[in-house]
Amino acid sequence: MQLFVYYRVADAQAEAALTAFRKARVEAPIDLLQRPEPDELGRWTWMEVYPAGWAHREPQVAAAMAPWLATERRVERFEPLG
Repeated sequence: MQLFVYYRVADAQAEAALTAFRKARVEAPIDLLQRPEPDELGRWTWMEVYPAGWAHREPQVAAAMAPWLATERRVERFEPLG
């Protein structure tokens, strides 16, 4: 199972949020993606991608990211179909 978590970050908070993510991720192979353009309010949509076996790290990353979020975190789980 892979875990996908998405949320928005205000442009003014993006640099601090990225630093917080990197510190929380440590050495875990968690990817952070960004939509190419901000939304109509200037907020960036970010997505964390947790590979199989790493979903247990999501609470730690969520706690570190909480001060920087402009929207709630939405968590989606997907399983491979084969």
